[in-house]
Amino acid sequence: MPRPGLGLIPVAGLLSGGLFALSIPRFDLYPLAWVCLVPGFLLLSHDRPWLLGLSAGLVAGLSRIYWQVETLQLYGDLSLSASLITTGALILYLALYWALFFWVCARWRLDSPHFAWKAASLWALLEWAQSWIITGFPWELLGYSQYLNLPLAQTASLTGVYGLSFLLVLLNAALAQLLLHRRSWLRLSGPALLCLGLALGWGYYRLSVLDGEHDPHLLQIGLVQGSIPQGEKWKGDQLAMTTERYVELTRSLAGGDPLDLIVFPETCLPFYFLDSRYAQYREPIAALASQLRAPLLVGSLDNEEGDIYNRAFLLDDQGQVVGHADKVHLVPFGEYLPLPWFFQYLEGLTAESGIFAPGASRQALPLGTTRLGVFICYESIFPEISRTLVRLGAQLLINTTNDAWFGRSAAPYQHFSMCVLRAIETGRPVVRIANTGISGLIAPSGRILVATPLFEPLALRLEVAPRTEETFYVRYGDLLLWLSGLFLALTTTLSLHRTRAGK
Repeated sequence: MPRPGLGLIPVAGLLSGGLFALSIPRFDLYPLAWVCLVPGFLLLSHDRPWLLGLSAGLVAGLSRIYWQVETLQLYGDLSLSASLITTGALILYLALYWALFFWVCARWRLDSPHFAWKAASLWALLEWAQSWIITGFPWELLGYSQYLNLPLAQTASLTGVYGLSFLLVLLNAALAQLLLHRRSWLRLSGPALLCLGLALGWGYYRLSVLDGEHDPHLLQIGLVQGSIPQGEKWKGDQLAMTTERYVELTRSLAGGDPLDLIVFPETCLPFYFLDSRYAQYREPIAALASQLRAPLLVGSLDNEEGDIYNRAFLLDDQGQVVGHADKVHLVPFGEYLPLPWFFQYLEGLTAESGIFAPGASRQALPLGTTRLGVFICYESIFPEISRTLVRLGAQLLINTTNDAWFGRSAAPYQHFSMCVLRAIETGRPVVRIANTGISGLIAPSGRILVATPLFEPLALRLEVAPRTEETFYVRYGDLLLWLSGLFLALTTTLSLHRTRAGK
């Protein structure tokens, strides 16, 4: 195969990045993720693979976080140019992972039966690195593109979302080998295609089992989506309006079967919930519990010795606070300012809602005989958080969030898609309540049972069946990442040994 010209390299990268962009929300053309890396793999022989990866990563990164420009302008008090530069820097950071991936892959033989497995292992480890470097930003990873492809997405119940990404890269690499080395397709691509078949077989089997479950113990849960615009939410003169809206919407849930729980969004009541100075706003909310004879899970704030916490307060059916869940993993720049000496110009974002302290620990909240696992907003993009809650005994997961920051961009849809994977990984239904949407219910299979529209005030009832069975992923965690690291270490060691022996 002749070596491509330099101009073809960024074109192939742009094509790979573009295919990735079309595979995620809001386009949701998920089959394109099966081939999005193929253009890049086909041109790995070029002497500038990093350029290939960088161009692909820039397009992919743009599709993941383009919406931050408007958020920074509206709520960070930044100019258009400062917003573009800041968002561009984050996109470049995300693109570096792609550049590193293709740079390393170019050093491996594409005609080796190990290539596809090494590429998949490397990609999974790079995605894992995104979950903790600079406190972590694993937003809309490759595996999330399959949230609507339920048979394949069931792989996450075994391996988590990283395993789903592993499988997609494995398939991409196998297809590239198939195109370049047709005579050796069975040796090179056969094992990967077999792995895909096994994954689909498992997926269809798991779906049939979960769809056939009929649990007589159903919880009646009410969701209240207040749809308070972000620009109004933190204004002190809007507290009365906010309280009145939530009271009215909650009262509309009266009638019918008694509710087991009513859930409000993250910080939907933007005041110190236990502070006596805000009693005039707290008391009408607490009174709802006794009026409807139902416990409430309310997103609000708390102040302990000067530290501000983002909390979900659990009120019993008499309106008394009996527990709370804290947001432990805070949003950088939105809830705290990392490296303030460098990022001081972004302090407008934290000024919008305040600088928070992280919660000390996680716990499953008791609701009668059921235990609730509450994770707040940004915490939904970290698989280990929902897994930890299930290991603590949670039979039902609840995600409270406020996506009003993102307007009508792709971000609320991307955020919701990641919650789908949390349900599949843990085998737990996920109840999601967002201030402006998307709120809803996701089955343990990842099937979206309810999804509300954006920016519509509403209250709705759900029937939810708690579960106690643990998935393989809950029991064993990110075993795939350990195996990927071990596989890369062994194959690299063997390669170095052969190179030295050949000298």
